Amino acid sequence: MSQLSSQAQRGAERRAAIVDAALDVFAVRGYRASALAEIAELVDVTPGGILYHFGSKEALLLAVIAERDRRAGDLLDDLQGGVAALRNVVRIAALCEDQPGLASLHTVLQIESLEPDTPAHAYFHTRHQFLREALEDILVRAREDGEVAPGVDCAAMAAEFVAFLEGASVAWLMDRTLSLVTLYDTYIEAFIVRLAHPPDDVLG
Repeated sequence: MSQLSSQAQRGAERRAAIVDAALDVFAVRGYRASALAEIAELVDVTPGGILYHFGSKEALLLAVIAERDRRAGDLLDDLQGGVAALRNVVRIAALCEDQPGLASLHTVLQIESLEPDTPAHAYFHTRHQFLREALEDILVRAREDGEVAPGVDCAAMAAEFVAFLEGASVAWLMDRTLSLVTLYDTYIEAFIVRLAHPPDDVLG
């Protein structure tokens, strides 16, 4: 291995270690209350070293979010295959239970990003809107295929499903005696039944 490629590999490894440390610190303290010095101490670098690799604390935040999403996987892939594929989303609950730091990170950063002038506001706003609209499209196609009853308000049902995903993780983080997997299982099964046999509240 050449000296240049060896240096590039060491740089990539150091960046990955910084992101891992920042993921843990941000999950506990949030972005605003976290200091670069605390992250730097965990990986035996200086705050200036972090800035050398990422340029700014904001850029580090976006790298942490990207790593969190990479570990969580693509939720939309889980939803392909019609209404029955909604059950695949339980994988997210299992991942949260196995790695609660990822769930904490997402929730803490999302709450901190409610204001438009925060570094990750655009990311979370776009993600929420994209997921809701993509799920609506999936439900509309399922309605055309006969899996969803005629007259079901797919936009409203998609918004409800996404709201459940966000709210269930908060409830679980507040009380770990709950089973997030069971919460997902119970809700999704009832959701699928309502799509096929809707009460008045889900009709458009």
